[in-house]
Amino acid sequence: MKINWNTKAVMYGVIAILLVVGGFLMIPRLLGDKAEVVEFTMVERNNIPQKILDIMPKYIDEERALSCKIDEEIYVIVTRGQNKEHGVEIEKIELEKQEDKVVMKVYSVYKSPEDAHPYVVVKTNLKELPDKIELINRVEEK
Repeated sequence: MKINWNTKAVMYGVIAILLVVGGFLMIPRLLGDKAEVVEFTMVERNNIPQKILDIMPKYIDEERALSCKIDEEIYVIVTRGQNKEHGVEIEKIELEKQEDKVVMKVYSVYKSPEDAHPYVVVKTNLKELPDKIELINRVEEK
């Protein structure tokens, strides 16, 4: 039995299969979350660098996220502001590119004061400071 191959039909079929497979692989990357998760470790109160402790009185009454570079290490500080009913804790940190700028999104959660602190300092695995920082808060539901 001799099989006659239609070369054009085979080529179009192969191209169609490649496009479908490529679409399944590439579309989720293009449409998906473009944020990169930043690893961090909590800095204990007695290990917070003195430079950070020196600037804390200026920012302790504001609700914000800050970053600073000390000795080639990038630190992120989150303060709860004047909300004395809650303490603050960092949930996650993400980096996102927006119009050629690196934006750090710091997700924090307000907890009861006995479970958290008025400010939190973490050390990240980053090598460079972001161009902008956004603080995104939520209150822990009980």
